[in-house]
Amino acid sequence: MGEHRTGLLVGTLVIITLLAQLPATWPPGGREIGVLALIAVTAVAAAFARFPLTATITACVAVVAVTGLVSGFGRVILLDVPGVRAPAFELEPLNIAEALALVALAVVVVRNARPLTAAACVAALTLVSLNAVVVRPTADLTRTDQGALVLLIAFVAVCAGVTLRMRDRSREALAAAAEERARRDERLDMARELHDVVAHHVTGMLVQAQAALVVAEQDKDTACAMLPGIVDGGTDALGAMRAMVRTLRDNGAATATSDLTADLERLVEKSGLPVRTSIELDDGVRPELGRSVLRLVQEALTNTRKHAKDATSVEVDVRLTTSAVLLSVVDNGTTRPAHSGGFGLVGMRERVHELGGRFFAGATGEGWLVTAELPLEVRA
Repeated sequence: MGEHRTGLLVGTLVIITLLAQLPATWPPGGREIGVLALIAVTAVAAAFARFPLTATITACVAVVAVTGLVSGFGRVILLDVPGVRAPAFELEPLNIAEALALVALAVVVVRNARPLTAAACVAALTLVSLNAVVVRPTADLTRTDQGALVLLIAFVAVCAGVTLRMRDRSREALAAAAEERARRDERLDMARELHDVVAHHVTGMLVQAQAALVVAEQDKDTACAMLPGIVDGGTDALGAMRAMVRTLRDNGAATATSDLTADLERLVEKSGLPVRTSIELDDGVRPELGRSVLRLVQEALTNTRKHAKDATSVEVDVRLTTSAVLLSVVDNGTTRPAHSGGFGLVGMRERVHELGGRFFAGATGEGWLVTAELPLEVRA
């Protein structure tokens, strides 16, 4: 669509330039009308330069025909025959509108056509222009100077076309890179959701199953009592998977929490850990931000349950300031390395950085601390 508009603009400008020369030919004779019509054909060829071969052939034929009407068709093929009287308006060495159309055509062809096609088209346009310079009545410049000027203009047109071609390729490369980044971000978001949501439930099921295996031989009743919890964990995992599938089918619209305080309390209640909570929030947290807060707390509790099984105290603190949501999850379990082979901390750090916030996770000397600061407003 952009190329179509550009072509129409070029054709319109050439026609306007041509019409501006009409007073010099008024009243026009038959030969003048023919010349004007042929130059208009050249303008139309420039307007439809998205078909390079057709446009170039049309323009070349029109220029040669104008040269024949101006100087005689015998001279076009360089025969030493008598010439004809030139039209009343100036055409030497090329009419201004004609030259403008040829330059525009050369630029567009170099910009859009394949290299070999573009080279052939530019060569053809240059040859017919040189022919017009040699055959048509000359102006103040010598034919040598006029030929040099034609070659210079052709060189400038090629350089302009190559520059535009490189700019187009650069834009395409940037667009492709942006599209790839968007796809990568979508994959990372899906990976984080799988890890933070599904892995959370699966970890709970695994811990309960391991505990059931340990006590099964000595206390089968206790082991059986753990089975409903495993079933509930599987049900929650399945529900989380269905929610993710629903989100993907809805073009990736992330499911956001509508009541962050209630969701956090529900999450803590289901964690199975000795958690003390301090939640101070209001309706000032946008749903998408609340979703990230919930996922961060969820992953921190999952890590505690997975890596600090001896923890006897876990504290969850989430509060709202004038500019950010502050959260921290701290436990008194055995200190573990900052990266134990999983992707939990990596995903949390990525999630926080995407929101323009700050994140820390590490040992406190008496346990493990995860803390984050998430700005309320999206940072540019």
